[in-house]
Amino acid sequence: MNVYTFLFNSVVEVLEKHSLQKPISFVRNSQNSEEEAHQLMVKLCRHTGRKYPPVSESMWMGLLQDLLDMQQNVYSCLKPETCHQVFLESLLCSSLVENVRLAGHLMHCSKDVPVSVSFRGKGYGMKVAYDNSVELVLAAAREYFNSSTTLSDPCMNLARACLQLITDCPLAVQEELDLISALSQLQDFSVNILPLQVRLRSDRLSLIKECIAHCSKAYKQSATLLNLASLLRVAGDDEATRKGQVLTLLAEQALESTDFKASYIHCRDLMTAGYSPAWDVCSQLGQREDYGDLQARQELLAFSLTHCPPDNIHGLLAASSDLQTQVSAIWPLHASPLVMGSPVGKAGDLLHRTTAKTMEVLTTTGLTTKAVLTAVSDHRWWKESINYLRPQVRAALSLSHTFFSSCCSFPPYWSNPSQVPRETFAEVLLRTGKLAEAKTEGQTLFPATEVLLQLANDAFPRDMMLALSYLLALPQVLDANKCFEKQCHSALSLQLAAYYYSLQIYTRLAPCFKDKNHTLYQADPKEMIRLVTQHVSSYSSWPEEIQRLIEQLRMYNERLMDFTQAQVLQGLGRGVDVSRFSTDADYKKETILGLTETLDDGVYKIALSLAKRYSVPLWEVYMTHLEFLFTDSGLSTKDIESRSGSLGLFDTLKSDPEAFHSHMNKYVLPSVEGTDMGRLLYYYTLLDAAGCQPYVSTIIKPESHVKLLKKLRAVASGLDYRRLTDESLNPLLTLEPVLTSQNVLPISKLATRLPMPGGDGKAVSPSAVHAIWLKKLFWRGDPQLLKRLPQNDQDFLHAYDTCAKHLDRLVPSDAVDFLDDITFSPKAVEELSISARSEVIKRATKSLRQLAEKGRKRGGGEQEEKDPAGMSFDEALTHLQQSQSHLDTLSLPCIMSLRDSQQEELRGYSRLYDLSRSERAKVQELAVTMATDGHPLAQIGEVLGAAVGPLDLSVKTVLRDAVERVVAALSGVPDALKKSPQPLTVLEAMVTAVHNGSDVTSDDLLAWLRSFCGDSTLPVRPRIDVLQILESNFSLKDSDVRLLLLYRTQAVPLLWPYRLCDIEDVENEDKRYALFLELLESAQKWEEFQLIMLLLQAWPPMIKDEVAATERNPWVVLTSALLTRSEGSELGQQVVTMARSLYNTKHKLPCVRSITSLLLEQQPSLQQSALKLMAESGDEELLKLTLDQVNSMTDAASQCDAELLSVLLDAGLLVGCVSSPLYPLLSSHMLSHQGDGGWDVQGAASALLSAGHGAEAGSLLLAHRGTHQSHFTFNTALAVLKKWL
Repeated sequence: MNVYTFLFNSVVEVLEKHSLQKPISFVRNSQNSEEEAHQLMVKLCRHTGRKYPPVSESMWMGLLQDLLDMQQNVYSCLKPETCHQVFLESLLCSSLVENVRLAGHLMHCSKDVPVSVSFRGKGYGMKVAYDNSVELVLAAAREYFNSSTTLSDPCMNLARACLQLITDCPLAVQEELDLISALSQLQDFSVNILPLQVRLRSDRLSLIKECIAHCSKAYKQSATLLNLASLLRVAGDDEATRKGQVLTLLAEQALESTDFKASYIHCRDLMTAGYSPAWDVCSQLGQREDYGDLQARQELLAFSLTHCPPDNIHGLLAASSDLQTQVSAIWPLHASPLVMGSPVGKAGDLLHRTTAKTMEVLTTTGLTTKAVLTAVSDHRWWKESINYLRPQVRAALSLSHTFFSSCCSFPPYWSNPSQVPRETFAEVLLRTGKLAEAKTEGQTLFPATEVLLQLANDAFPRDMMLALSYLLALPQVLDANKCFEKQCHSALSLQLAAYYYSLQIYTRLAPCFKDKNHTLYQADPKEMIRLVTQHVSSYSSWPEEIQRLIEQLRMYNERLMDFTQAQVLQGLGRGVDVSRFSTDADYKKETILGLTETLDDGVYKIALSLAKRYSVPLWEVYMTHLEFLFTDSGLSTKDIESRSGSLGLFDTLKSDPEAFHSHMNKYVLPSVEGTDMGRLLYYYTLLDAAGCQPYVSTIIKPESHVKLLKKLRAVASGLDYRRLTDESLNPLLTLEPVLTSQNVLPISKLATRLPMPGGDGKAVSPSAVHAIWLKKLFWRGDPQLLKRLPQNDQDFLHAYDTCAKHLDRLVPSDAVDFLDDITFSPKAVEELSISARSEVIKRATKSLRQLAEKGRKRGGGEQEEKDPAGMSFDEALTHLQQSQSHLDTLSLPCIMSLRDSQQEELRGYSRLYDLSRSERAKVQELAVTMATDGHPLAQIGEVLGAAVGPLDLSVKTVLRDAVERVVAALSGVPDALKKSPQPLTVLEAMVTAVHNGSDVTSDDLLAWLRSFCGDSTLPVRPRIDVLQILESNFSLKDSDVRLLLLYRTQAVPLLWPYRLCDIEDVENEDKRYALFLELLESAQKWEEFQLIMLLLQAWPPMIKDEVAATERNPWVVLTSALLTRSEGSELGQQVVTMARSLYNTKHKLPCVRSITSLLLEQQPSLQQSALKLMAESGDEELLKLTLDQVNSMTDAASQCDAELLSVLLDAGLLVGCVSSPLYPLLSSHMLSHQGDGGWDVQGAASALLSAGHGAEAGSLLLAHRGTHQSHFTFNTALAVLKKWL
């Protein structure tokens, strides 16, 4: 064990040697943890790297040896290689070139060195292996690179230095060096961007685009930009793509600059490289009319045609044809140099041989035709032109490229190419393709589908029969759909499609195409469609080929019928989209259902016909129409019932009662007004007749609704029946507005079918209905029984007598509820006198007693039964007796003093007491409210004593409840205190009340607040404030004081979890001071210093002379540590804030002199903070020192702020600062902020004059009186002194 202790101590000594403090327990606990050991090594190395001035090489090597010793002796869980790598990483990241070079001596910088010798040797003589060295160098270089702001940033040199350590420069290192080199070239093109942004830019080509955008002549620097793209690794390792992308951008810029020659040079390079995406820029340049090199333009367009997408072929063919026409006009075809050497020239030759000579070729002998076809299919021409063939269509057009370029060139006898019909190109293409097909005598078929479809599309608007002819020539019949689907739907286009498939079906069933004069082609197309459709419908087992054609025929017949129907709908003027109706099934169904929402019988019949035609369920049609009748028709209920019966809707709808109920409940019921009981009666009659009861989830079923509505409609006009039957609402509140003396009896009988909210199965009782009516009768009268509203006590007593005649209809609980409403409601307290309320209670007691006697007589003297609420008449009489007793207490002096008080708050307590009826919960709430408002405990005790009944309440229990509410508010519980938003103010008032009373002791309060103050999960400040309130109001026992100190200490959540405090740590001043020093020693951050400040404030002040009045004062020591270990521009202000926080506390600050000395000694930037504290101290010596500091200032404007000027003026130092540079600022601040600071300008001028500064005093008065600056002269200033002072 001694050996291990020695080794642990050796590690701790090494750590202390390098200014890193760790206890032995840490070393012992971490010796087997690879992670903690690694973190310790890293921390030790990084700590050494941050030292200033930087440590020497020998110290670094000593550190390496220490790391290896620690690893060998204690941290054997780590490998020596790990120590070397950690050390090497710290050297590389130390931001010093010397350390980087030192790191280079400790690693293998070339792969040529065998790995086996990488760690040969012992101690720091070992070197890190090559692969690990590369990883470390790359990590460090990337960190320096990413942190750089520009290429000239020192970190960039460090990154380069790290990379240059690896001598054989592997690929990853070279990429980093290239990235640095790229920054220089980016700067040359004025592209200012952070190095990190360059690294993170996923699209490096965008950087090339920025260079081009910043330089209008960038296209002339292709070599530079290609090199930059290589450095940036644009397109990764694909050099061909990279070059193609850059040259494309340069060609585009040259084209924009109208430098056609330069643009063509770049395009030529792109064509030579076969970079297919460049077809776009090539096509743009080839179509520029102002570019005079026609041969170059032909090459460009030929390349574009070879590589462009299919959608662009047509436009490029037209441009190529136009260009060829120009070439033909300038050079005669037989003399054109294009004919002899260029594929494009041979294409022009082919044009003439396939257009101008077509008729001649077809009419000559077979031998001549053979010769022409041989010329069309010249294999050498094919071989030369194949390079321009588009890969996407190679399989489809492999035999047609001989005419690809020529077919789009205009014959020389067309003077204006724009006048050539659109289909001419496709016709030439088709003719030449067929000629090529004939050359091979049918062995190689020409894929004519695309050409025929194009011809059909072009012919459709002008000649539908010609379009049909092209479609009939298609090799695949179903390909015609591509043409039909492109046409706008019309009756003619749909009929043509149906006719096409009718012809195809007919010819397959009865072949007749060989006979060009067959009657098939002379028959009426409509009749043809009808006959074929009828024939194929009579048989089902057709061959698969014919079955596919039949499906197409049926589809177009359906669409034609839909289109016809949609046109009919469009004629109705209802906004039907004809095209969408014929193609969209959902829209079709919605349209048909929408048509049923009408009162027009013609439209309704059309909707029924369409529904039958398109298989829309009749149930949905009828349901939609019935919904319309209820919601939007505007018909009366009688008319709805009549129309529904005449159309026979219900017979179909009742077939699905579940769906019927769901739809009616979801869409129909919300549209019916709650007061329209006739409409509701019909609604529920339909549900009942449809048998929907099993699907109704409410308590009231449709049958009961029908019965209720029939009776209520006669006696309760204006009743909102939907609110009445809403099971989430109280039905009594809905009934109350319509209750009268005429209908209360029948309604009370019907109300038993209405459920009460809560879901407990209870229903409304007749007694409850009478009770709610009696309340209305008492307060608002009745047209028959009480025509005049009560105005005074006599009227209210008369109103009660009228109500009392109906008390026999109430059960005891409802009678009590009624009597409480007219005697103990806020309205009763406001409008009835106490005597009137007392009289009502007396009369009610007599009435209830008589009712109880009658009940006993009817029951034969047996014990009285209780009502459904669980109350008997005896209990009701007891309730009234307590009410009477409570009213008697209102005349007690303590209650009368509250009622007659001038304070609204006390009168409010009186009203609350009156309304409480001496009920425990209400009296308790009143007492707790008074306690939280800070009223004397004796007064609260008087209120509790006044209440009648066994309340089991005392001042102590009330105060405890109040303290619990305050604690809840301090803990963050919302609305814990309803009146006061400041729980600490409430608690202080309560503590004051306890201090002045005798019912509750400080021990009680401390016991109630102990758990709150000791809860470390709660915020610190409120717990300390609570403790200070207790300490400032009570003289605590020694044990309580020590306990209080412990709570205060534990209330501060220290950032040192391993340091647990107990009562021995804080029982006296010496131990508290020792704890303070221990915690301060490990504090490094401002947050930790703040917690120590809170801890000192929570403790009593240090009063021993050897501490309080010396440099050992904890506040001085804390300030010194704060200034030494913290940095930042706010440091001085933080010290000032700390000192000011002690001004109004028991922590006096006799050590201001020491604190200000520390501030002045640190640095000039803290002088301002020191001056504020010295000026606020009031100490004569410090004030004199303040003046010395102010008068020695040289640049006053940069060394003071508005707060310092206000502090100096508050301290009366204006006169002393006259000779300083600060005086103009002080006088100006006094005049501009006089309203804020309240300074006496007249008195300041008098003080200046008394000190012999008459000119300054006069100038100050002139400025104060608003005199213009031009009058500020020496004589004027002296003259005004005699007048104004």
